[in-house]
Amino acid sequence: MIERPDNLTELVFAAIRRRLVEASLPPGSSVSEAMLSKDLQVSKTPVREALLQLRQIGLVESTGRGLRVVVPTARIIRDAFEMRAGLEAAAARYAAERATREQTAELLELAQASVTAAGDFEAFREADTAFHLAIAAAADNVMLHRAVEDAVVLTQVLRQRDIHVERDFGPDGKEHVSVARALKSGDGAAAADRLSGHILRIMEQLLQAFAQDTGPVSGTPLRAPDRLATPARS
Repeated sequence: MIERPDNLTELVFAAIRRRLVEASLPPGSSVSEAMLSKDLQVSKTPVREALLQLRQIGLVESTGRGLRVVVPTARIIRDAFEMRAGLEAAAARYAAERATREQTAELLELAQASVTAAGDFEAFREADTAFHLAIAAAADNVMLHRAVEDAVVLTQVLRQRDIHVERDFGPDGKEHVSVARALKSGDGAAAADRLSGHILRIMEQLLQAFAQDTGPVSGTPLRAPDRLATPARS
């Protein structure tokens, strides 16, 4: 059961997303409004709205007879991270032009906080999410902000549920700082290149871990172009 806040759909969405991450709703399993509304003890309306959002994000899909949790593949992981890299690169370019002095200062603080939190997974995840969404907010484009939020949700679920890898988050935090500095200086091209490279570098690590968990990926290896996969410059 969940509490009933002002925005019930958001809480229902968060509750279902948590079950996807924890795999209590495992990949390939069927989901329905009736099942979830009974389980969460809410009406079908917020469940329907949450499932629609999850479908738009790419975490559930239609089977013709209903909905099921998406089964991850290397292609899905690659597509999700490439989409996110493109969206966030665009957000960085706009943020370099439109961010206020207060926003650029906050971005640098958030980036430095992610360096400090690198040794604690939960703390780093919170700092990481805050940093990326703050860039999207600074872009001052409502539709782009929403698209980045959805892409972040999708990649986070894929990372946390489906890919088992021990990572050093220190380089991630340092790349955040590099992006924040470019934004503070108003260099949108550098910020976009560093941010997309940061996301695609992580994608490559996760694809390698996914292949180790599930076996070799058939066909052409799915990887980012070398030009974008290089670590961000300081």
